[in-house]
Amino acid sequence: MTAKTIPFTAKGQATRARLIGVAQEVAITNGGHFELSEVAAAAGVVPSLVHRYFGSKAGLVTALVDEFFARFHVQALDVPLDDKGTWAEHERIRLELGVRFGFAEPFSAILYGPLAREPEVARKEAARIALVVDRAARSIRKGQKRGELPDHIDPGLAGAAMFGAMRQVMTEALNRHPRPSPEAVIDVLWRQVCASVGIDPKSHKPV
Repeated sequence: MTAKTIPFTAKGQATRARLIGVAQEVAITNGGHFELSEVAAAAGVVPSLVHRYFGSKAGLVTALVDEFFARFHVQALDVPLDDKGTWAEHERIRLELGVRFGFAEPFSAILYGPLAREPEVARKEAARIALVVDRAARSIRKGQKRGELPDHIDPGLAGAAMFGAMRQVMTEALNRHPRPSPEAVIDVLWRQVCASVGIDPKSHKPV
């Protein structure tokens, strides 16, 4: 595997970000299939530059997964919502943000479709999912401390169930033709969330 260069300058970081953006576009256009030479050609650079920043195709695929999850955190997972009412109320909002993010992102269907078979994606996604489940577990514990969720619920198992359901349902929805509506997906997933933490699915205000 060719060693990759970690950019420290603003120019280097911008170049790396541009190559990731181009690679994402090529992957979407080609249904998840791409080579470094194709990315280089689309970016108008020599292949050695792509190798310099990512080392290999596996390195570039890993960067694509990281970039996708970084945006998911910013736009849904890490949005501060604790002041939006009860646990059920603000987690319903977070679920809606997550589903709508997935539907709005063209790369979602690629990540949860063709690229899902790539071993690099499985390894990187496993690490990312562990962080998501940990965040969900911490949120559940807060809800339990406030008396809004049953004490007997295991936060770690419930968090894994919530995100596991979301991943599988989104994979099914995004790869259907035609796709179901985001509202239909949100409804299914909200019932799964509530079952995981032992509350009534109507335990939220309309948003």
